[in-house]
Amino acid sequence: MPDKMVICEKCSGVIKHRDDLVTAVLIYAVVPYHERCYANDIKGAKSFILNNQPLNGFSGNLVVILSIIIAFLWLLFNDSKWFSILVLLPISYRLYSYLIYEIHTKK
Repeated sequence: MPDKMVICEKCSGVIKHRDDLVTAVLIYAVVPYHERCYANDIKGAKSFILNNQPLNGFSGNLVVILSIIIAFLWLLFNDSKWFSILVLLPISYRLYSYLIYEIHTKK
């Protein structure tokens, strides 16, 4: 389904392949980067505005799996059920990243 072009936030180039795509959270928005743009300029910058943890890839998938487990355990063993919704935030970011950017690139 590569009909929409994915544009790098840093260099404004087109990201065609999924292996070259890195998505990260900038303030509250999910933004795409080329792997080289992310590695050169953004990976070292860690602040409140930019989280240096990529959403896609092994680490992003691991965070999602751990978030699901923590949310499930929180619902089972804690009295305040509403705090488990906060644990679901990484899951929503990952799903958004996949649906908006990754699905539009080639494998």
